[in-house]
Amino acid sequence: MATSAPLTLTRAVCLYTCYVIFGVSLLYASGLPFLVTCIAEQTDSLPGRDDGATFYKILFPLGVPDEITDDSASVDLIGIAYLSIAIPFFVLSILIETFIIFVVLPEDRKPLHTARLGDSIGSIGLGILQVLSARLLFLQWFEPLYTLIYDNLRLTDALSDATQPFTWWSCLIIADFLYYWFHRFSHQYSWMWTTHAVHHSSEEYNLTTALRQPALDFFAPSFLISSAAAALLFPWPLFSAHATFNLLYQFWIHTQLVPPLPWVETIFNTPSLHAIHHGRNIRALGKNYAAILIIWDRMFGTFEPLVKEGDDAPIYFGIIPQLKSYDPIFANLHHWHHMIFVQTRWQKWYTVPFRHWTPNDAKCPEVSKTSKMNPAHKFDPRPPTVAWKVYAIVQFSTMLFGVGMFLLDTSSSAEIGSYLLGGDSSLETTIVSLAVVLMALWTLSNVTSIFTLGIKGTISTRRSLLCGECVRHVMIVGLLLAVCLVPAATWGYVQFFLAFSGAYLCVNGSLVVFVRSSDDKSEGKGGQNDGVIVMGGGNGGAEGDDNDNLEAALLDTSTTKAAAQEQHSEIKNWSWYPKSGKYE
Repeated sequence: MATSAPLTLTRAVCLYTCYVIFGVSLLYASGLPFLVTCIAEQTDSLPGRDDGATFYKILFPLGVPDEITDDSASVDLIGIAYLSIAIPFFVLSILIETFIIFVVLPEDRKPLHTARLGDSIGSIGLGILQVLSARLLFLQWFEPLYTLIYDNLRLTDALSDATQPFTWWSCLIIADFLYYWFHRFSHQYSWMWTTHAVHHSSEEYNLTTALRQPALDFFAPSFLISSAAAALLFPWPLFSAHATFNLLYQFWIHTQLVPPLPWVETIFNTPSLHAIHHGRNIRALGKNYAAILIIWDRMFGTFEPLVKEGDDAPIYFGIIPQLKSYDPIFANLHHWHHMIFVQTRWQKWYTVPFRHWTPNDAKCPEVSKTSKMNPAHKFDPRPPTVAWKVYAIVQFSTMLFGVGMFLLDTSSSAEIGSYLLGGDSSLETTIVSLAVVLMALWTLSNVTSIFTLGIKGTISTRRSLLCGECVRHVMIVGLLLAVCLVPAATWGYVQFFLAFSGAYLCVNGSLVVFVRSSDDKSEGKGGQNDGVIVMGGGNGGAEGDDNDNLEAALLDTSTTKAAAQEQHSEIKNWSWYPKSGKYE
């Protein structure tokens, strides 16, 4: 095996500095302050806000949640409060991870799979949809059902005090144990895979992958496995805090920058072990389901190390078959369609939700260049011009900013669902919330469509999309101006929205002209970008000749059009499983 070239002093200093910042950011993002604070409370060493100024500045550099120091609040609620505090560290960790891989690491040290713009936008978009779903659209039924079970069927009251060490730690262990089985069943039964497939659909493995969460989780029976048994023992505030910590812990294990940690991996889950779980190589399927404690996989026979003697094949990530889309809406719906309309072709309809989603007695093929079901190359279409790429980045960033500011200004209740069910939400708030959701969906769908313009995007298709974008921009400005008509709006408030609306129109109008101009130039050169598809890239040059040859073949002008037409046809089909139920 070839050895890596030594780093120069400047690059080594930069690399290790970035790693230190990266490590600290991951510690804050993974909920470590939550754990330390709870331990301090259990040992009666948690200081007050005034007495422990240094303690709180270290653990909570962005501010201390009121739940920690408010005598009227229970400290077990800190898990919920800390989730919002961790978001800036999510962003910082993602940025540093990207900087290390693309700027600091030498070419021969980069991981096999590196972040791609379309994939990252799809992953972050899925995270946005999940938050909007939970915060605005529906009144989640998990908490009411959990509370109903605890109030009427609990086995004991001895585990109701969250400040008792035995109660706190036993809840952590039981919550993690239940998650293991929920996670395992999610990979075995089609109904549960409808939502969990969203998380696995990325062909990359980085911190943005951790943000790929389903928006329709409340339609699957995940609660019955992951939470119902705990409701017999622990109150909701305690269990929900541990569910949050369980989620936070899993953020840091979605990176390739942390090497295997043999001693740690005896008990705890790590990035290298979780990377196997996301793999679509045969040896990676059905392995390492744990969230925090890897001991469950060791106990129940599902443990698999990243490095295995006699098998040095690279790990490929994603689902089988590939999702072949960056659209977050499609990612949330594709397996529902498969379960209802495709899987029923070879299994009885009333057994489909409780069966595996593959054909009867079928075996998944190993990753290879020739496999249609499990190919070694990636789905990697790109915008047809640089102007389209710039436009997509600006629109996505604007959407993130707008949604983020709106969520910070709203309560944590499900505004729309609460109003429809007769809750406290006002009609005005409900309409605004619904508008935000629809605009976010529209923006995400259009932004991800830009990446597939290279597959099916003729000049006329691009112009149609651009016209739709003009309509979207006008509607957004209309909504901003409508906010100014709210009776409670002050003159300063109105001035701000008027100025913002004007700036929004100027910037996006200029971008539309810029994109249209680039398309005109492309058309003047014979439309050479029409129908171009690029697949197989994004590996940092680490994969060798296999992908290089594949990419060269797909980029050959004599085969590009045929490849584009075939890819377009495949995208139009919601499932790659053959109608006969047999693998190729």
